[in-house]
Amino acid sequence: MGKRAEQAKKRRRLAGPDKLRFVQPRPAQDDLGPPSPSGLVAPEDLETAIYVLKTLAQNPEDLADKSMKELKRATYDLHRVMAEGATVGSSLTARISSALQDYRFTDALVLLFEMHARRIPPKLGALQRWVRECDATSREDGTPGDPDALRCLDMMLRIAGVTAGSESVTERNEAIVSRKAVWKAREDVEGEIKIWELIQKKQLFDPSHYSSPKEPLFRSVHHLPGHLRRPPNLYASTVYGSSPSAISLTPEERRRRLPSKKDVPGVPGAFLVLDVFTPEECLQIVQAAVNIGFERDEAAAGSAKLKTSILAHNFLWLADKPFLENFYSRLLPFVPATALVSTDGNGGGKVRGINARFRVYRYNEKQVYRPHIDGAWPAAGLDPVTGEYLHDSSPPSDPLWSRYTLLVYLNSDIPNDTGCTTFFLPSKEIGVLEATAVKPIQGAVLCFPHGDTHGSLLHEGSAVGANGGKLVIRTDLLYEAKGFGAFKPPMGVGVAQGGNAVDGLGS
Repeated sequence: MGKRAEQAKKRRRLAGPDKLRFVQPRPAQDDLGPPSPSGLVAPEDLETAIYVLKTLAQNPEDLADKSMKELKRATYDLHRVMAEGATVGSSLTARISSALQDYRFTDALVLLFEMHARRIPPKLGALQRWVRECDATSREDGTPGDPDALRCLDMMLRIAGVTAGSESVTERNEAIVSRKAVWKAREDVEGEIKIWELIQKKQLFDPSHYSSPKEPLFRSVHHLPGHLRRPPNLYASTVYGSSPSAISLTPEERRRRLPSKKDVPGVPGAFLVLDVFTPEECLQIVQAAVNIGFERDEAAAGSAKLKTSILAHNFLWLADKPFLENFYSRLLPFVPATALVSTDGNGGGKVRGINARFRVYRYNEKQVYRPHIDGAWPAAGLDPVTGEYLHDSSPPSDPLWSRYTLLVYLNSDIPNDTGCTTFFLPSKEIGVLEATAVKPIQGAVLCFPHGDTHGSLLHEGSAVGANGGKLVIRTDLLYEAKGFGAFKPPMGVGVAQGGNAVDGLGS
């Protein structure tokens, strides 16, 4: 027997017969993933490396053997490359980004604490990127996602200066997320239409509530193949423009209820405007979307492909001017007259309208959109001369950019306490997030700020319950961009023409 084998035998003998040794189960052949992006590491080699590292982590006494010398040296080199980043800079922001990309949440949290202690505010783009990399999607049953990622999110919000929530909570999960009771602005009222039920029963186009138009009311105004979208997508994207008569608006004298505003408790800047749209108007919008068809959305490359969100199907609608003007007139009495002003004095532009680019989303059972911070958008429209679709249609002398998210809830018949828009704020206790879930109400519009590091709200499109569905429109409230200064969003960051941006999606 050689010297090394004798030493190993001695160590096992000294450990005693009751010493439990852990052996990591080997992966089944069917569980092997794809090769590394460069093709340098085969799937079976990668799985073997993972198996060896996990086994040694559970049996650290084996690391004392001299045969482990080269392994420890190689592991150290790998950790150093991961910690420093292969191509990123050495700034604190870059180091945080690198750590999050590698799922080294403990390292990221240490760096975030340093940023917090030094009172260094991140730029909005960095904050959105960090939140995206955390990928802290809640589970299908509503329980919190990765606890380490959630701790990082909590510290990010504190660095960004998001106001701490209240102390009254009804439930705590794993000491990471404290959840309030689901907030519902009101109970169901007379006249609401159960649109999801109509879809399930295949009664959406029954003659009792639908008449086929004599001429097309929507036309394609822009089409972008999937590979040209940013980020690249497996599916193409089409924007449909509506004619002025596409949605028959209810006259004021026939409306059952007038719009009214309710602030979302404990969520600074967020409010719900009830009865902006009638149930009949919501039904027409859904009928148009279903009739034309929802498009699928799935990233083809990049970091977005690795995220856990199950993206909703969508119908991109460029709303006509009469519809927009009616929508704006109903909402205007309740929205801020001027945009938020940042800590360095930027902002303050006057409210000017609603973005014509509507994203109508259909969330099916268990679909969820991860926690994110919405990006700002320019005013989409058509060129008045050529009719060409313009992602930014406002003139250079009078630029408009969005500063508030608008979520229009088209149906209320969603399984109890699911399909909510859930906001996350830092609680009074560091390391614990406070969650406030807003229940969708048909015809209501949820409004909340975006477009700046300070004041933008972290939120999630929470999972829809069994056999349920949620139909919602995401658009934006537009403000004058003059005075935005450094906070005017650059083109190419979340605003790629004709495609869904990585950030700025609806919930």
